[in-house]
This record gives sequence, structure tokens and C-alpha cells, in this order.
Amino acid sequence: MQRRRLILSIGLAAVLAGAAAFERARAQNEELDPVKIAPDVQKVVFENALVRVTEERMPPGRAVPKHRHMHGITVALADYQMEQKLLPSGQIVHSDRHFGEINWNETFIHEARNVGTTNQYVVRFELKD
Repeated sequence: MQRRRLILSIGLAAVLAGAAAFERARAQNEELDPVKIAPDVQKVVFENALVRVTEERMPPGRAVPKHRHMHGITVALADYQMEQKLLPSGQIVHSDRHFGEINWNETFIHEARNVGTTNQYVVRFELKD
């Protein structure tokens, strides 16, 4: 009987620890969600259990502080120039994007700035795990 209680106690502790870890990860994802960080330039246009589609319209000079993008595809709907600071490395990356260009990315955290003279306009398809 004591052995059964011990096993149940260990199982319950494991479930509670897993739930706490899940909640911490969920909170961190929300904390770094670009839609919450910069709702004036990023918005959700479609979402279901498999994918979240966001639209980003960022004017020249506008920057978005530290945020996360999940793995997925970005489609450029305008020509624009951007500067990204990849985190945690701090590496600075400059990119020239062109209308119709499609890029795949793994999950990453960065800061971004439109350093060009045109509006940045993209649609991002992020896959959910």
C-alpha cells in the first residue's frame, strides 16, 4: 500500500512539474509575442490549431524590440531593407527583401528595424508545435 502511495505521489509530482514548465513556456512565448509587443505593426489575420498567419506593416525607421518568431515562412509583399539583431548572440544582419521573396526560418528571437525608405510589408506563416 505504501509503495502504491509513493508511486502515485511521484506521478503527481511529475505531472505538476510538467504543468508548471508548460505554463512557464506559454508565458514566455506570450511575453515575446510580436503581436503583443507591437500591435500597431503586427496583427494576426488567421489562426487555427496548426498555423498562425500574421501580417506585418512597418514604416521606415520603425523598430520592434526583442520578440520571437516560430518556425515558418515569410512572404515579402514589398521591397524593403531591414536590420536584425539576433539574440542571444547579438549578431547584426542586414537584409534587402524583394516583393514575392519567400524565406523559411527556424524559431528565433531578434530585434528588427526597417532601415530603408519604403514600408516593410510581409505575411508570415508560423507553424505551431
